[in-house]
Amino acid sequence: MKKIAVLLVLLLAAAGCKRGETPVAQKKTASAPASTETGIEPGKIMPEYAAVNLDGSKFELAARRKNVVLLNLWATWCGPCRYEIPELQRIHDTYAKQGFEVVGVSLDEGAVESVREFVAENRMTYPIVLDPAGEIANILQASVLPTTVLIDRDGRILWKDIGQISANDQELKAAIEKAL
Repeated sequence: MKKIAVLLVLLLAAAGCKRGETPVAQKKTASAPASTETGIEPGKIMPEYAAVNLDGSKFELAARRKNVVLLNLWATWCGPCRYEIPELQRIHDTYAKQGFEVVGVSLDEGAVESVREFVAENRMTYPIVLDPAGEIANILQASVLPTTVLIDRDGRILWKDIGQISANDQELKAAIEKAL
């Protein structure tokens, strides 16, 4: 029985967390040709999105156009989301001075205070947005957490990843550096 439990934990960590369902395998989508059309795939213009920052102020994705943004959908209960936090923080710190930022979108349905405590415990210094209704997950048609998109200064999706970001992901690094 212990072996089954350990195997289940490993599978959850490796596969990603599906909101309210069992996890599925990781899938990575590479950049696609540019388009002026709004959509959710690389090459498309990211749809408009607004929510509330962890500090209670309004968040509007369109207002972030001065930066290249790595938008990361996550939740405190998601194992793979927890594992990728150090990598997201490293990426944020590495490129922040060049007009880049990671924006974490918490899909937690619980109290704001629990998210605030989680952010403090994990030393997350990048902006955190609260979306308990999962509006961004609906926009991106994301049922697996974490889901991450890289958005350029024109609002175009350059890169999309479903599942945990790997440490030193060369495809992501190249996309960020090209966007900057």
